[in-house]
Amino acid sequence: MSSSLGPFGPLAAALADPVRLELYARTVVAGPAGLVPAGAAERKVLARLAQAGLVRLAEDGTATAVVTAFADALRPARPAAEAQDEVAGLLQDGRITAIPVRPAKRRALLEYVTARAFRPGEHYAEPEVNMALRQYWDDYPALRRYLVESGLLTRSADGSSYRVAA
Repeated sequence: MSSSLGPFGPLAAALADPVRLELYARTVVAGPAGLVPAGAAERKVLARLAQAGLVRLAEDGTATAVVTAFADALRPARPAAEAQDEVAGLLQDGRITAIPVRPAKRRALLEYVTARAFRPGEHYAEPEVNMALRQYWDDYPALRRYLVESGLLTRSADGSSYRVAA
């Protein structure tokens, strides 16, 4: 896969496997009622699709397709073209290659990840945050910490939920 895929990299990677593609198609066809996974194997596949932002998993395990996933990937995360170019140099196949030391570059990268992985106004449990961040960087706990420390994500007082800072 080429790094020219940009924001479509995680989506394409998630759908490159025929089993995931077939399960995603079934989830889309299921519509708003959602798809109930048939077993542990399907739950694991749906978790991977959720990590890529293609499906949402309800607490009961039912999966619904995020029908706006591709349209969202088309929207620029930041309006400044130079910021996008700066971030693009830090990504390969949609994954972070290195966390910058320079504060401005690090901030641009963290803003990019926040805009791609989370929706303003929604609350996320820590496992959901971990799944979303794992698609960008293997050391997702550090990435989560950077997002909280930079003020882009806020954590509830008890540490049980996160949301995009206002």
